[in-house]
Amino acid sequence: MPTLPAKSTLRRPLRRALTALLSVLSLLGAFVACEVALRLFHPKYEDVAQSQRYRADESRVWAPMPNTSRYKAHPDTGARHPVIYNNFGSRQHRHFDADALKHAENVAFFGDSYVENSGIEAQYSFTEVLDFLLNLGGERASHDDRAFNVLNFGVDGYGPGQEFVWYQQFPHREDLDDVFYVFCNNDIENFHHHGLFSLDDSGDLVPNVAVVRGFLTTALSRLHSTYLVLDFGQRLNLREKRDIWTPPQRGYAAPAVSKPIAKIRRRILLRERRGSAFSGDAFDDSIAVFQTLLLHWKDVVEEHGGEFWVIVLPYMDRRIVQGIFPEQLEVVYLFDCFNDMIPGFDDADWRFRTDAHWNESGNMMAAHCLYRLLERETKASRLSETALANGLQEYYSAVGTGNWSPPPADVLPATGTFGEEQIAAKYMALDDRRRTLESLSRSAPVARADWLVYQVQKEAKRALAYVKTPCRVEDRQSTFFLHVTPHDAEQLSEGRAIHGFDNLDFHFEDAWGIAAADELSKEGWMLNDSCVLSIELPLYGIARVHTGQYTVDGRVWAVEIVFDDAT
Repeated sequence: MPTLPAKSTLRRPLRRALTALLSVLSLLGAFVACEVALRLFHPKYEDVAQSQRYRADESRVWAPMPNTSRYKAHPDTGARHPVIYNNFGSRQHRHFDADALKHAENVAFFGDSYVENSGIEAQYSFTEVLDFLLNLGGERASHDDRAFNVLNFGVDGYGPGQEFVWYQQFPHREDLDDVFYVFCNNDIENFHHHGLFSLDDSGDLVPNVAVVRGFLTTALSRLHSTYLVLDFGQRLNLREKRDIWTPPQRGYAAPAVSKPIAKIRRRILLRERRGSAFSGDAFDDSIAVFQTLLLHWKDVVEEHGGEFWVIVLPYMDRRIVQGIFPEQLEVVYLFDCFNDMIPGFDDADWRFRTDAHWNESGNMMAAHCLYRLLERETKASRLSETALANGLQEYYSAVGTGNWSPPPADVLPATGTFGEEQIAAKYMALDDRRRTLESLSRSAPVARADWLVYQVQKEAKRALAYVKTPCRVEDRQSTFFLHVTPHDAEQLSEGRAIHGFDNLDFHFEDAWGIAAADELSKEGWMLNDSCVLSIELPLYGIARVHTGQYTVDGRVWAVEIVFDDAT
């Protein structure tokens, strides 16, 4: 008679299976609890996990979904606001009628997170402010009383490859008159990562098929827990590159990049010189394709009768990035404009306190700078600085201030961030500067050269005022020399007496800061396309002044001014 197995022997596999099932269910329950807790109590990854607002695309890696919306928290205040995508899939509340685009001048901005501006309410984005300023006056379109439309094609983390493809696929691209590509320092990295374009043996641009991710990867990219794991991995330095696809966003710590991309970042931000160690590396390849893409983009826009510009964000000095742009491109460096408008400009004052992107004040500054550019290049109304400041005040009064207090044109706010106070102070001075420039233009200069030189009374002191119209960046870069010869040589120090004059050389930038106690007071500023600077003269009696500009190659211009009194 056969022996039956013991009951304990039969139950042992069952217990093991039950234990394994309970373990799996426990882990699944813990994962679900973690996911729910992250979504409800710590939505750090909320923005990056919302990839359902994108669809996979074989020509782009992903494409924004038209007529969708979501909510996002302000980086500093935490207040939630809607982020709405219109009928074109661009981040704007209003829809655009295709027929209306044919009856106005259309200005389009392509770029990443600095263009989309999802961290702030749409009405504070520079594109909306610029749209208002361009339509303040002047020639109006007969169709709908709009002379301009400003379209925002920005998408967080998109990269220039996807931006260009979006431009190509936009059904009304021939109606885009002014196309701006806004460059960010991570664009080359994104361009390299997406690999949408390459060069053939002839150096021509070749489109590549975008890799469409599978169901599992897409599903994982929507879980907050995925990014918690990636965050943890980065902190332990366990990952070299991202395997889970998602639209790169702010709001989470991105995984460490691969070594070739790290080289790209160092080369751009630290200005490393090319050497034999970099020949043929990912940077050289990506830069070559990137440059070819921009030139091709420019050609396509111009074929449709439009203009193409590259805009460089204000936190990047031209010396850092200008080498990567072909000479054929029109490149506008916002740093120059911001620095001209706000002496001693510090980019940190125009960003969120808790986020690297520009805040509402920074967007207002960008709208101001871009308006001046388009004013010169289009039929936009020519506004004085006072009229422009009043237009900005009118705009923010109309849209409301929400969680931000924009600076008024005539009164310095009692409270606010440093950046708001800076720009309010600038607008306070605009009218005074306009009157100063008009007063100088009505008087006779004491010398004429590359700059007009005026003798003016500055409070109880005499000063020289230098005026240049139009004024270029190069005009402000050359050193100014100012040699003052007194009537009484005993007024000079022993070292100066050898030469017979006081040497008071200075740079235009010197006039932006506060003078030291032993220095003569200087003031420099720009208004429209004019540069104006003034410098006080010594209190002793002056016989003559020799002044001008020079570079390492010699003098640029020079004049001598004779004083007819000894006071």
